[in-house]
Amino acid sequence: METEFSKLNISGEDSNHKSCSYCNKPFTEESWCKECDPFRKIEGWTSGNSDIDKFIKDTMYKQVYSYNILEWVPFDRFTDIKEIGEGGFAKVYTATWIDGKSNYDGSWKKKEPESMEIALKRLNGSQNMSDKYLNELKIHWEISNKHGLKFYGLTKCPETKEFMMIIQFADKGNLRSTLSNNFNKIMWGTKIMYLYIALIDVDDLHELGYCHKDFHSGNILLASATYISDFGLSGPANEQKSDGKVYGVMPYIAPEILNGEPYTSSSDIYSVGVIMAELSSGKPPFYNKKHDLSLALAICNGLRPEFGKGTPEFYKKLAYKCMNANPNERPTAFELYDIFKFWKNSIEGSYSVVEKFGYKGKEIKAAFEEADKEIPNISTSYEKNSDAVFTSRAFTFSNLLSKPVNSSIITSYINNEVCDSQLIDLEVSNSIQLRDIDDESKVDDLVN
Repeated sequence: METEFSKLNISGEDSNHKSCSYCNKPFTEESWCKECDPFRKIEGWTSGNSDIDKFIKDTMYKQVYSYNILEWVPFDRFTDIKEIGEGGFAKVYTATWIDGKSNYDGSWKKKEPESMEIALKRLNGSQNMSDKYLNELKIHWEISNKHGLKFYGLTKCPETKEFMMIIQFADKGNLRSTLSNNFNKIMWGTKIMYLYIALIDVDDLHELGYCHKDFHSGNILLASATYISDFGLSGPANEQKSDGKVYGVMPYIAPEILNGEPYTSSSDIYSVGVIMAELSSGKPPFYNKKHDLSLALAICNGLRPEFGKGTPEFYKKLAYKCMNANPNERPTAFELYDIFKFWKNSIEGSYSVVEKFGYKGKEIKAAFEEADKEIPNISTSYEKNSDAVFTSRAFTFSNLLSKPVNSSIITSYINNEVCDSQLIDLEVSNSIQLRDIDDESKVDDLVN
């Protein structure tokens, strides 16, 4: 099958440098510095961009005695390229990497190549590599070196000249598509496992000093494990400043961010709470509403996504805690990871007599087993509003947004008050009073 790339054949370029790119001393031999590159990995190629070259060579140089390195791969080493997805800032393809990731034996002798299926992520507008794109590459590389989605190297799209990341292929898709296609077959034990493993990446990201800034179910990928992806908006948590724009998928954006505050790691935790609601209901948050100023106002005034029938109350309580209007009252990624670990082990039966977070393991297991009985009865059909957009984009708001507050539902859960479930459902639909905006065109002018 002919693709947009099938007629193109682009090879890598050989470096014409006469000295080492690290020590600037003359090469020991042609394209080789024995001191910096004893295993002949660093020199003899170029991406055509000095920043990309340095980034890749940094990973090689700093890990000379490790098998985990990035590679520059000529585009003609990929076949069977097929587009599988498009987000706000990138296109993603599957492909066969003819040679596969470089593998070495104990003496750094390269093993015979083996082809492998990978994903290619084409970074929109990256022909001239900016700090923004380098930031994404560096953060993904750091997460990849922990427990994250593997990052193998870089190549260049021959048609657009944009750079493409070579990453692990998530053969089971993303969480949003999985819930849409198989919700009634996914029991609570699997749901808890999905988020438990994803929280490892979130905690790693926060420990490294970064916040994700675009965490939603489309950026949770499923393969042999669960991974978070798309670090295009991510950055150091202590350097986040508001530039007047808000980026992301609106239903997952924390109210303080909608209100113009800088991103923090707590803003990511709000997104976790929204994903918890989505795991419960099987439906994308606010699928039936326009993702515009009126929704932003409602979120700031306390509106939160609905949960599916039968969801355990302690699960709702934790999700509402994550979605607290006060960022300081939200749990940390590690605290969430610890709770989900307890739930996972309780469901598996290994924590039956253990008591943590106010519950015994056997009580957790029984509650999720009871909730499983409702899953086949939860309707998965819904009609999405044409203005509900679940890809990342930029918003510009006026100063009409109000200071974020909690709804009575969240307050009730925080204060451990007993709430009738039917009353809760009624409040979710009716308790949020939006400001009257007489001129609808004014809303359109305020949101770009």
